[in-house]
Formats: sequence, structure tokens, C-alpha cells
Amino acid sequence: MSWVNRNLPRKRDLTQIPVEYRPTIIPRDQQPLVVQSEQFKMVPPEVPQNVYPSISSDSSNKRTVSFAPAPQAKELRHDERTYVFVILRHIRTTKDNDLWIAAYQSIRQYYTNQIMIIDDNSRLNTVNGKLVNTEVIYSDFPGAGELLPYYYFLKNHWADRMVFLHDSMSLVRPFRTDELQAGIQFHWHFTNKQEDRPPNTYLTMLNQADNLLAFAQTSSWRGCFGGASIVDYEIVERLEDEYRLFSTLVRVIRTRADRERLERVLGVVVAHAGLLSPTYSTFGDIMEYPNAFESLYPTSAAAVDAMKQSGYHSAIAKIWRGR
Repeated sequence: MSWVNRNLPRKRDLTQIPVEYRPTIIPRDQQPLVVQSEQFKMVPPEVPQNVYPSISSDSSNKRTVSFAPAPQAKELRHDERTYVFVILRHIRTTKDNDLWIAAYQSIRQYYTNQIMIIDDNSRLNTVNGKLVNTEVIYSDFPGAGELLPYYYFLKNHWADRMVFLHDSMSLVRPFRTDELQAGIQFHWHFTNKQEDRPPNTYLTMLNQADNLLAFAQTSSWRGCFGGASIVDYEIVERLEDEYRLFSTLVRVIRTRADRERLERVLGVVVAHAGLLSPTYSTFGDIMEYPNAFESLYPTSAAAVDAMKQSGYHSAIAKIWRGR
């Protein structure tokens, strides 16, 4: 090599190293991390890989999961209205998979109502058990997240009223009568602080955009934490008819930042329509939740126990898991 090129990196010639001292070379397709990554690919496309054996299997390592309702479970009805529970799930790892199972089982502790599981772009499949009175919808809009329950509820009209839960939310008791009075009620709300991202980008896409923009800047509204609520079908239908809320935004919501803005858009639109009660939500400001946004508890059971021990009064427990 010439003096000018003396500092250029050169590939090591392994033949100059004694055999017993040469490093072991593992082909890329045999490296453990690569093998693990390949196992989580969707095969074939759009069909998530099954990572658990069927609970009906005779395999000694089968996963034991109870999907049957508890003996005390009953149908949730109020004012002659039928209810459907909707669980929004997104699974990246087997630990994420445990979340939706805990959410499902928590509902079945108290209620026998139909459960709709909306899967938003999961990379893994789930337990092959027989879910009771339950269907799974694989979303056509990857990343639309919290908008999907409203969109598919509007499209399918499963019941008179929807209870929307994330896979990271579990029931800890039945709902009280006073928690089922409003036509729409967020589970939790948050205040619209100046530093919050303004929802103007999405408000301009909706019907009545000018009115919504003015309302968002001048009125006291509250964001809908996680977009989660209990809501009448008639109200979802009204929000679509008056604002084109769901059919418009389901095609543009894709990222976590988008979904954070959606929490605010939903709060603005529902408040503009005059549909929110003076308390905004059933369980109050999410910032008052014990250890809010802190990933302290690895499982739903631990999160539920911690909430109960804190004395926080809510029918729903939230497990904080950054995904």
C-alpha cells in the first residue's frame, strides 16, 4: 500500500492468524437476534404468526387460559339499551399479547355481552382458544388506532352503545348506574394546555372546519384520554353526519403523534356538538390516576392491585406500557 493510502482501513486477512486464534464467524442468517426477528414476521402476509399453541392441544407446554364468563357474569343493559365491549389491541411481543387477554378476562368476570376485538397492525397472533361471544376484526387502516372502534361501530352497529377499552385497560368492578347515564362520556379527560399540540391540521379536514377552529381556540374543552369512552350509536352517527369525523380521519391517522392529536380533535368535536357533561369524563383527569404514565407494574394484575391499594375509585384500571 502506498504512503498516501496508509490510513485507509484494510480488511483483516484471517489467513495470517493461526487457526486456533481465529474468531468464529456466524453467518447472518444464523445469528440469534436475526433468527428471533425472522420468527416474528407475518407469514403469509396479513396473517399474524401464531406464537402460542391451541388451548385444546394435548401438548404438555400448552398455554392454559380461561375464556369462559365467570358464574356471576351477566348481560350489561341500561335503560333497555344493549351494549357491546370493544377492545383495541396492538401486539408486538408476547407480553403485549397478555394485555388483551387480561382485558378480555376482566370483562368476562362481570359481563356476558358481545366483545369485538379490533386488531390494529399486530405482528403476532394470539391464543387459539374459543373466545365466548367474541369476534376479531383485523383493521384495514394500520395505525389508525383509537379511531378504529368508532369507525367499525358506525359501520356495523353491533349494539345501542359501545364500551371502548384499550388492551391495556381492565375492568375491576361492574359499572354503576350513574356511570352509564350520558350518551357519551370519556373514561378520562385531560386539560387543553397551551403547550399541547393544536389539532388544527385535522380540524381543517372536517365539515364545519371554520367553526371548529374558532371553538378550539376560544372555548374550554377537554381532550379524551386514549380516545376511550362509553358512547351511543346515535351519537357516533351524528358526529359522522355533521363533521365526517370518522370516515375522514381513519385514512390519515397513522403515527403515535397523529393519535395524540386525535385525542384532542375528539374532545373539540364532541364539546362543539354540545354532547359532553359538565364533568367531561367518568373517572376524572387522567393526571390524577395513581402513578400516571409511569411503567411501574409489568402485568395487568399488578397494575390492578396497585390501583385498588391506592384507594383510587374507578371501574377501569390502566397498565402503562410504552408501545
